[in-house]
Order: sequence, then C-alpha cells, then structure tokens
Amino acid sequence: MKGAGVMTEKQPLRGERMPHVYTSRREPISEKLPRMGHDMQGSRRIVTVPDADPASAWNAFAQRQQQLRSERARPPKYVMASRTFAQTGVRATSGRMKAVRQLPQSQSMPVPARSHAVKKKSRWGWLWRLLSFLAMVVVLILGGHYLLSSNAFRIAQVNVVGTHNAKLVDEIQQMGMQGQNIFLLNVTALTQRIDTNSFVAHADLSKNWPNQITINVTERVPVLFWQTAQGVYSVDANGVVIAPAAQMPTTLHLITVLDGRKVSKSQLIQVGTHLNPADIAFAQTIFTRLPVLTGISTFTLRYDDSMGKSGTADGSYTVVGPTGWLAYLGNASDVNPLENRLVELQAILTLAQHQQLSLATIDLRYGLHPVYTLK
Repeated sequence: MKGAGVMTEKQPLRGERMPHVYTSRREPISEKLPRMGHDMQGSRRIVTVPDADPASAWNAFAQRQQQLRSERARPPKYVMASRTFAQTGVRATSGRMKAVRQLPQSQSMPVPARSHAVKKKSRWGWLWRLLSFLAMVVVLILGGHYLLSSNAFRIAQVNVVGTHNAKLVDEIQQMGMQGQNIFLLNVTALTQRIDTNSFVAHADLSKNWPNQITINVTERVPVLFWQTAQGVYSVDANGVVIAPAAQMPTTLHLITVLDGRKVSKSQLIQVGTHLNPADIAFAQTIFTRLPVLTGISTFTLRYDDSMGKSGTADGSYTVVGPTGWLAYLGNASDVNPLENRLVELQAILTLAQHQQLSLATIDLRYGLHPVYTLK
C-alpha cells in the first residue's frame, strides 16, 4: 500500500552482529503541509533496539536484593578457635601443628669436617682476642698507676666552711690531708675524726677534682656554762662540754650552773665529756620560768649530790635565793613536773612575804607536799 512503512533487514557479515534497522517511507511534507510555501523532501528514520530486555535486568537486580536480605536475616555463625599452648599450657588437640620429623640415623647427613683454612682462621681469631685482652689489661694498669702516682691528683688545698673559729679551721687543716692522693682519701674515717672535735656537731666532706677537698662544718652552739672546781666550761644542748669559757669570749652572757658534786678523778668534767641532756634542758627551764613565776631574777643554781628515792646517788638542782634561802627542786627524773614545783615555790614565797617569815629551806621534791623551814 502506498504510504505504508516497509521493514528491511541488512544482512550481517560473518561473525558480526547487526542491530535491527527499521526504515519507513513517508510522504513528502509538502503534501501534508501545502500552506508552508516551500518544498521539503522526505526523511529516513533509524531505530536501534537493545539486545536485552530492560525488564529482565530489573528482575535480576531485584533477585540480588532479595538474596542479600535473606543472607542478613540468617543467624550469625560463631567459630570456636582453640587456645594456644602459651595461653593454656596444654597443647591443642586440633588445628595445624608443625610436625618435627627426625631422620633416622642411617639417613642423616654427616657433618663435614672443617677444612684447613677454617681451622687456621679460628686459631687466628682466638689469638687476636687474647692479644686484645692483654692490651686492655696493660692500659688499665698504666692508667691506674698514673692516677695513683701523679702529682695532679694530690690534695693541694683544704677548704673549711661553716665556721669562723680560726682555731678549729687550723686544727682541721693540720690533720694531714694535704699531699694525699684524692682517690685514696678515706672520707668516712676522716669525717669521723673531725666529728670527735668538741667544737664540731657534724661535718661533711666533699672532693673537688682534681686536687681539692671541701669540709662543711656545723659548729656546736653553747647554751650554758658548767662551773666545777677545775674550771668553767661551755656546754651545748646535747650535754657535750665544748671548751673552757676563756676560749669562747662571745658567750660570757650565758647562765652558769655551779657543780658542787664530789666526784672521782675519772668523773671529772673536761672537754669532750657528755653530760645528761635532760639535766641541761632542766636547768634552762629553771632560768627561763623562775623569773616569770616568782619575779626573782637574781639567784644561783647549783647542782649537788643527793640521795633519790631509789636509793641511788644522783644530782639535784638547788636554787639559792637573794636572801640566802635554799629551794630544792630535784632533777628531770622526778614525777612531779617542774612547772608545778615552781608554782609551789611561788606560793610559799608569797606566804612568807605576807607573814614576814624568814625562810631557810624549801623542799619541793615530794610532789604535792612541799616542806619549808625557817631560820
């Protein structure tokens, strides 16, 4: 029929796949559109059809999505792994194990003997190690001999710090440290020797390389004078007798305790003697609190022999008042505190002043039962 489309198919070559081509013939446009006033020729339209149907591709995609959803919905599977020998201490009953296979003795390969060159090289290596060791020993011996014998390491200067006592500084510097080898100096023994000095409470020694040493001295501080028949000595808070009072002119303002005890020659007070620290603290408290409680600032403190309650001889402090009365205070070993004894002394002095009594002795060594006598 005129005007109907006719489908023609191009023959493909061997091995070539040709798409389907549809052709149609159309009537000239001029016949359909006579009003346009110009001629238009007919056109040819080419239509390409894909090999696969799009609907089949969509169905494959939907199937894959459904398969993924079903796999996700399945419960997870857990695999139990055997623990290792290092974790449990027991070898695993399953799993990969490295098999150690030992060849029979008949099939084992013999160890080849060392060649002459290898043996010679081994002997030279041992010889070089021996020579290196001997060289190191020689170097150490020569170095040690140089350090111990060289004048560069002999002590040339001794520095004493921490004190202005010229006599103490001179005594320390004269202990024979100069000229000694700084490596051979016995620091412990030298420090102990310096500590035995009555002026020194503590000493520290440090080496300043290559040939100097520094001694830091902590000097003893006197707190009172202790007067005996042999002389007057300065004493520190630990009861150590430092030196005669004449050698310490800057401490003449200190309080003085008169020691009236009768002692043997072996018990005589001398430099370096250690007194009872509690008795020293007891005397300091008397000199501090007695003027505050009684108003008496001029008095004498003695340390005499006395017989204690235990039947043993010990020292006892006695206060000699300005009018000659004696107040026996005992010592630091008494149970009654010193503060109570001083309060009782103040009460008895006030009573004697009001009643115009002439006191001879006041014994405060018996706790709450003080006893006084009149002249």
